[in-house]
Amino acid sequence: MAQEQRSAEAIRQRYGLEEETLVDRIKENYAGYLFILPTFVMFILLFYIPIIQGIYLTFTNATLGGASAQFVGLDNYAWLISNDLFVFALGWTMVFVFSVTTLQLVVGLLVALLLNEIRSGLKGTFAAILMSPYFSAPLAGGVIWFWFLDSNFGLIVKVASDFGTTVPSFLAEGFWPYVSLIVAQVWHDFAYAAIIYGAALASVPSEQYEAAALDGAGRIRRFRDVTLPHLMIPTVVILALRTAWNVAEFAQPFELTAGGPGTRTMLLSILTYRTAFVNLSFARAFTIGVVMIILAMAAGIIYVNAIRQEEELYV
Repeated sequence: MAQEQRSAEAIRQRYGLEEETLVDRIKENYAGYLFILPTFVMFILLFYIPIIQGIYLTFTNATLGGASAQFVGLDNYAWLISNDLFVFALGWTMVFVFSVTTLQLVVGLLVALLLNEIRSGLKGTFAAILMSPYFSAPLAGGVIWFWFLDSNFGLIVKVASDFGTTVPSFLAEGFWPYVSLIVAQVWHDFAYAAIIYGAALASVPSEQYEAAALDGAGRIRRFRDVTLPHLMIPTVVILALRTAWNVAEFAQPFELTAGGPGTRTMLLSILTYRTAFVNLSFARAFTIGVVMIILAMAAGIIYVNAIRQEEELYV
């Protein structure tokens, strides 16, 4: 560190440069700081302050409409550790997030590659059709999938009965509720990955493909040696952001199963809702929320570290 400081000082002395202080940078870029100041203030008021208040509530016994909250220390965190439903919800949430995020990456990449190969004027039409689920409200997506999968009046059940066959109860039997939630979530959000991958594919220089083709590289080798390196950073970005969003996913899973049958598909987001608005325990609900924030922050840390290593990822 001392050597780096001496080198920086030597460079400044050699070229007659002066070290900029924070005040100097503010004076030089005051217009930019003024533009971002309202956003920064609102971000503090609407994001950081509520988080700090929520963390404080986790050390109390605050309830909805109850008496004044009293400090209870780590009782809520002890409740989490000893609560079997929370442990199950945490495990299932991690499986759900990993499965959904991975499949969203794969499906999004396949769709982006498919659209990249279309050269006709119908490319925009195909893109709009394939991307349409992402631009629908999650609750509307849940209603659509419920109409497909419900064992009483669902479309799949009706079609199967017309052909004289039966299908499992997708939202209530065996492992099908888990599969249904994962498939429905992948269907709704894979377009996010497809959009980013499509932009990345469009930025790959055609000269690199031409050089690889002249070198005798086939499609698979061109994908491995030319396309894939350009997709490394977009993949890390999608992975980090989709992981954070999938941790907090609520509307569509709640519409499909609401954590049921019973508590078999209970996600942390649904458990938070039930704890807060059914059991009226805001303190415990915020405690579950803290765990969700930690999971989301872990994805953010991966994202930041990956961006710092951007040059190393492009090989």
